[in-house]
Amino acid sequence: MLLIFFILSAVLSLIIFFAKNNLLTKLLTPIYLILVVIISVYSYLHLNQADSIYYNFDALGVLLTMVLSILSIPAFYHSYLYLKRNNLTAKQEAIYYSALIMFITAMISSYFAENVALLWVSVESTTLFISILIYFKRTHDALEATWKYLFVSSVGLAIAFIGILFLSIIASDNGLHSLSFNELTSLASNMNTTWLKIAFVLMITGFSVKISVFPLFAVAIDAKTVAASPVNALMSTALVNVGFVGIYRTYIIISKTEILPWAQHILIIIAVVSIFLAAIQLTRVKRLKRMYAFSSMEHMGIVLLGLAIGGIGYYAAILHLVFHSLVKAGLFFQIGTINKFSKSKWIKDMGLFFKQNPLSSLGFILGIISILAIPPSGLFVSELLIFKALFSSGNYLVAIAVLLFLTVIIFLFARNAFHILFNDENIQVENNIKLNPYESISQFVLFGLVIYLGINPPVFFTDLINSAIAILN
Repeated sequence: MLLIFFILSAVLSLIIFFAKNNLLTKLLTPIYLILVVIISVYSYLHLNQADSIYYNFDALGVLLTMVLSILSIPAFYHSYLYLKRNNLTAKQEAIYYSALIMFITAMISSYFAENVALLWVSVESTTLFISILIYFKRTHDALEATWKYLFVSSVGLAIAFIGILFLSIIASDNGLHSLSFNELTSLASNMNTTWLKIAFVLMITGFSVKISVFPLFAVAIDAKTVAASPVNALMSTALVNVGFVGIYRTYIIISKTEILPWAQHILIIIAVVSIFLAAIQLTRVKRLKRMYAFSSMEHMGIVLLGLAIGGIGYYAAILHLVFHSLVKAGLFFQIGTINKFSKSKWIKDMGLFFKQNPLSSLGFILGIISILAIPPSGLFVSELLIFKALFSSGNYLVAIAVLLFLTVIIFLFARNAFHILFNDENIQVENNIKLNPYESISQFVLFGLVIYLGINPPVFFTDLINSAIAILN
C-alpha cells in the first residue's frame, strides 16, 4: 500500500511541477490530501502489520501519521492564502506545492520505516525538499538559511550515518546482516556495549538537527525564521516528530541492554541543556517566528526528559509530542493573520492586534495559553505527568531546574504576547487587506482538539500511545 502511495505522490508532484497550471494545481492538491488521509486510515486498520520488509505500521508511526494528516489540510489551505497574498506566478506555485507534497511524503516514509538505513534515507530526503521550501522566496536571508540548513543537516545526518555503520558492524558480529529495528532490538543484549554507546551518541547527535535540540539545534531555528508560516507549521511539528522517531527507535534498542541507565543520563543532559538554552535565547528573541522556533526546542527537551525518566514518562512524552504538534502548528498558521496587519516581522513593531482583529486575537490567546501548558491545555496534563515521573524517580534537582527555566519562558512568552495584542506605539498597520473570516477556523479546531484530548482522550488514542511504549515497559 505504501509503495502505491509513494508512486501516486511522486506522479502528482511531477505533474504539478511540469504543468505549472494554477487550475490543475488546485485540482491535484486535494487529491493528494485525500491520499494522505487514506494512508492514515489504512495504517490504523492494519496496526502492527508489516506493509513490506522495509515498512511496518507500528503504533507510533500510525499515531504520527494521523497527526500529520490532520495538519496537512490546514497547511495546504494556509499555503493557498500565503501564495495568494504574495502574488506569485504559476511556476512559483507549482514548485512550492510540488516540494510540499514530497516533503510530507518523505515524513510519512520516515514514520513507518522499519529499517534503520531506510529511515536515514527518508530523513535525508526531507532535508532536500524542505530546503526548496525554505529558499522559495529567493531572498538573501532565505539563501543563507537554506545553505546553513543543507550543510549542517547533511553533516548531522552524516554523523548519524556513521552511528548506523557502527550499529551494523556490531550487529554483523552477532550474525545479523539486516538493519531491521525489530531484529536489532532482539539481539541488542548480545552487542558490544562500548560500540553501542558510540553508535547511540552519534545517532542522537545526528537526529538532533531534525528534532531541534542540543547540540545541532541552531540551523533549524534559522530556517524557521525565514520560511513561510505554513512550512514552519510542518517543520516545527511533523518534522521534529521525524527526529523523535529516529531517537526513539534507537533508544528502544538501547533499552534492551545494560547501558540503559547511561543512555537515560545522556537524554536528561540533552533535555535540560536544550530547555536552558531555549530560555536564554528567548530573552534575546526579537522576531515572532524565532520565538515559536525556540519554543519547539523547549518542548522537545521536555519530551526527551519524559523519555529518559521512563514509567509514566514514556506515555507523557508521546502525549506531549502530539499536543505540541497540534498547538504549534496552529500558532504558526496564526502568524499569517498577524502579518496581514503588520508590515514588520519584528515583535517590537507589532501591536493593536486585539483591537483590529478580536476573533483572531482570541485564537492567538488560546494558542499562547495552550503552548505554555496552562489549563485547560492538554500540554498541562502531559507536563504534569512528566514532572510526576521526575519527582517519583528522585530527580528533584532536574525537576526544580526545569521548573525555573519554564517560569522564565512563560514570563517572556506572556510579555511578547501582550505586546502584540495591546501595544500602541510605533505600529505599522496594513489597512488595505480585507480579513478572511474563515482564516482562524483551523487554529480554533487545533487548539480545541488539544483541550479535548487532554480532558477526555478517546480510547483508540490512549491505546495507540500505550501500544507505542509497550516495548519499553
